[in-house]
Amino acid sequence: MSDYQDDDLESPRPHRPAEGVRIIGAEEAARALEEGQAEGRRPEDAPRFGDVPRPPEGPRPGYRFPLPESVDPASAVPRPPVAPGGYEANAGDEGFEDDYDDDAAASGPPTQQVEMPHWTEPPSGEVPRILAGEDGEDEDLGAWSGLASGQGPRWRDSHADWEDADFDDDLLGDDEERLGALDVNRTEHSDLFSFDDPEPETVYDDEPEPEPEPARRQVTTPIRTRPAPEYASPSGGSRDMGTAIGIGVALAIVALICFKAGPALTMVLATAIITFAAVEVFAVLRRAGYRPATLLGLTATVSIMLAAYNKGETALPLVVAMVVITSFLWYLFDVVKARPTVNVAATLLGFMWVGFLGSYSALILGFPNRHGVAALLGAVLCTVGYDVGGLFFGSQMGSRPLMPAISPNKTVEGLMGGVATSIILGALFGAMVDPWNVKRGFVLGLVVALMAPLGDLAESMIKRDIGIKDMGSILPGHGGVLDRFDAMLFILPATYYLVKLLKLG
Repeated sequence: MSDYQDDDLESPRPHRPAEGVRIIGAEEAARALEEGQAEGRRPEDAPRFGDVPRPPEGPRPGYRFPLPESVDPASAVPRPPVAPGGYEANAGDEGFEDDYDDDAAASGPPTQQVEMPHWTEPPSGEVPRILAGEDGEDEDLGAWSGLASGQGPRWRDSHADWEDADFDDDLLGDDEERLGALDVNRTEHSDLFSFDDPEPETVYDDEPEPEPEPARRQVTTPIRTRPAPEYASPSGGSRDMGTAIGIGVALAIVALICFKAGPALTMVLATAIITFAAVEVFAVLRRAGYRPATLLGLTATVSIMLAAYNKGETALPLVVAMVVITSFLWYLFDVVKARPTVNVAATLLGFMWVGFLGSYSALILGFPNRHGVAALLGAVLCTVGYDVGGLFFGSQMGSRPLMPAISPNKTVEGLMGGVATSIILGALFGAMVDPWNVKRGFVLGLVVALMAPLGDLAESMIKRDIGIKDMGSILPGHGGVLDRFDAMLFILPATYYLVKLLKLG
């Protein structure tokens, strides 16, 4: 029920009695006519509604307006005679109009002539005395001569007439202080247009303090606000572990085949993984309300992978510079019509996070004598050991959350278990693969153990900020490609510079 209907039920409107018709008899009607309470029948000759008025009597005019061109308006319409100018009748002469006729006009001019004033003369007939030489000159011009130091007012027509001021500063009262634009001592950069800060109002103790207005949240980005997703408790997981293990084993087999084949096939696998991860990042940014240059970001990701593999480390600054400049031009020429500031930043975020950091895998594979393949294989094994060890120890013994505001599922016990597993696998890898050894493998495992949790937490921070749980769903049981290789993006640069530091390349 609407509010309008509720108001009608609570306060009903007053009822107006309806007008009706009452049939009366002949006696009652006659009595009403006698008392004047009713009107009788109108006479037959009285006008009624719809009657047409009678046409006017008398002769009809000879012409109708507008007049045709053949008829002169002056002769068609007769005009009354015009009285001659200068005739003035005596006041109270009532028979003036009757006495004046054509015979009087023809007999001669009127007996009394009055000269009419010129149109430039004032109606009063008085002229002010302002001309020199007339009577009263001393009286009228005395005041002017006193104000002008003995000189009378003069007429000025040309510019030379204004050379003499005819007045002094004492007359204008310039002894007062000049302010603002009239101040002759004002410098070019003065405080003419500066204003003092308003004095704070005095607040007395007995006056109640005004209540502060509620703060309003200002939205500065076109991001759609989403509720934070519900995460599982640290003691357990919600993923299908059987499917996750099966997908993990399949990925390991494909990776081992590529590593066995050599750096070229491994480069193809690395480029495919980095490209799929970039697709997921740009897709998530678009779902979050941004408009990144997706085509530019994906092209730049593939380009930097190929440039790093073929030209080495010197190609990275060139590709990054071209991507930054092209990102600005992308929105400057409206390839994508969107806000340039946040979307240029979103484009560079996706490229630098996935494309630039992922290109270090191509730099590692560029080391000669298959040393790059060995270094990348060792980094991958230590990363897998960190993930598996963290998952096992965290699910079995985890009780203290690591960073609950970023990733509620990660625990301190899981972190310690992952670090230990990564270091042990690194030492075993160094003992079995040349030119690595146990000491170098231990350092590799330690580097991976330090960088892997940073990569995991960085991706969790982005997902938490956007409001999603997984970057994608291409890998059942794992989520997206970036969910599985997020730690590798931080590990690849560290591994590359470690290999250069140890001179293993």
